[in-house]
Amino acid sequence: MARGKLIVFEGLDRAGKSTQCEKLVADLQNDGVKVRHMRFPDRTTPIGQMINSYLSGQSDQEDHVIHLLFSANRWEAA
Repeated sequence: MARGKLIVFEGLDRAGKSTQCEKLVADLQNDGVKVRHMRFPDRTTPIGQMINSYLSGQSDQEDHVIHLLFSANRWEAA
């Protein structure tokens, strides 16, 4: 099975990333393109729960550890 394209929206909180993503998903689906919408961090996984704990101030981690956790969280979805 061939892999598709990955389109990423990056930006600050409340910059409109979700809005733009929703518009793009709708346009692509209207054009008949199969779309999988993903959001990160995925807090439903054990790694995502560790990230959520850090982001909510419940745990303290070194910067490089958080970086690796975010990478691992994306890898879980691949």
